Amino acid sequence: MGTARESGFENIVLRVPAKRFVNWEDFMQQAPEYSIGLEVIDDVPGHRGHHVHFDHHFGVIREVTMSAAMQAYIAVRQGRLMERWLQQRRPVPVYVWNADQDVCLAAFVLEYHERLERAEGEPLLRWIVQYNNKIDVCGGLYPVNLDELVKNHFTWVFEPYRQQRMRGKALEDEPLITETIRQVCDRLLDLLQGKGGTTPITARPEILHASPYNFVIADEHGDPNSRLVLAAQGHTNLISLVCRRPNGRYTYSVIRGSPYDEDIFQVPELIQAFQVAENMPGVKIWGGSNLAAGSDSELGSGLHWTTLRDIAEPVVQEAWRKSMTAAASVSGAHRRPRVLVVMPPQWRLHFRQCLERSGAEAIPAGSCREACEVLDTGLAVDAIFSPLRLPDGSFERLLQVAWQRRKFIPVIVCLPKLDGGWIDLLEAGASGLLAEPYEGEQIQNVIREIAARMQFSA
Repeated sequence: MGTARESGFENIVLRVPAKRFVNWEDFMQQAPEYSIGLEVIDDVPGHRGHHVHFDHHFGVIREVTMSAAMQAYIAVRQGRLMERWLQQRRPVPVYVWNADQDVCLAAFVLEYHERLERAEGEPLLRWIVQYNNKIDVCGGLYPVNLDELVKNHFTWVFEPYRQQRMRGKALEDEPLITETIRQVCDRLLDLLQGKGGTTPITARPEILHASPYNFVIADEHGDPNSRLVLAAQGHTNLISLVCRRPNGRYTYSVIRGSPYDEDIFQVPELIQAFQVAENMPGVKIWGGSNLAAGSDSELGSGLHWTTLRDIAEPVVQEAWRKSMTAAASVSGAHRRPRVLVVMPPQWRLHFRQCLERSGAEAIPAGSCREACEVLDTGLAVDAIFSPLRLPDGSFERLLQVAWQRRKFIPVIVCLPKLDGGWIDLLEAGASGLLAEPYEGEQIQNVIREIAARMQFSA
């Protein structure tokens, strides 16, 4: 293991243990006094005596826990951590397990602490730390303006990590980890000296499965920017195939983009079900927090993504049913218009966004059968949006289902274009028609009519 100066650091020395520390006691026994861990202990963050662990994964409420880099930033700028500890040990040992964006940024903050301790600080560094905090707390599934990330040098700064991650992490890769951290730190130094570059976002995540219950399984193809692309597309709940390992195992992440989706996309229940399905009894493979979790970074998972799909669908569906049953008791006078969007996954996202911008609540379904299941919960539905044809029928089947309910439910048929046959659709019972490109104003007008009908019947 090289010295701090040999690796380009003076105030810290990076140490990559053979395996993660199992708990605080393990860390304090093996690491000397005045040591810092960066996401390297399978235990809660904090400090005990002269040992510190900056982390936001294990045993935390994710949405109220700062990223490791932000924790280090506060400890250095407000707590003068490095100023105090360098008087006792120089360099300070910093233990790391990987070289992700958060770890690289935290290492920079610790090494170049003097820049933060000055009264004015570093505005550009503060911007990077704050943006990283938002993205990392949300497991990378944070809705951002992708062009802004490129223009403000964020993607350029962390390009060495992206390249390293696409190569994959293996055992005995300490040089790869330390070199990646060094390269990111060098780019941060260049940025603060006005020499920052730009790196475009080229990630093209592949949607392997789109659930009718508002989550997707996606293959990142090794690119960490894939989650930013997915978030920009409006996806909020994700099971992510991070990489396929040479030994045939897989690395996965499970991310709920919003803490307020916990009644449907329940991360702890999902990882518990995945753990039970693994073929290594007694070995903990799945873990994490309430918002973001995943398979062990060293062991990986033995489950193919199709197995995860088959496990996740009934878990999320049951949670969705319970949520719908509870929502059925909500009084119509105190809620938004509720629209059942019965469409293929590639259409539902656009309609959900338009409906929410119009003040309506969108309930997804992928077929006539799923639409019936929604209505059978007793949930008050104020309108149904449907294409002309569905995998198991047509809009006319939905009309029959709607007519069977005591309360009239208008069915709005969505068409690629309006032609001479639109009159036949209205005569068949459609309450309205929408044509591409399904602009927001069109949908807003429909929602206004639905809201007026709700108020009249209340």
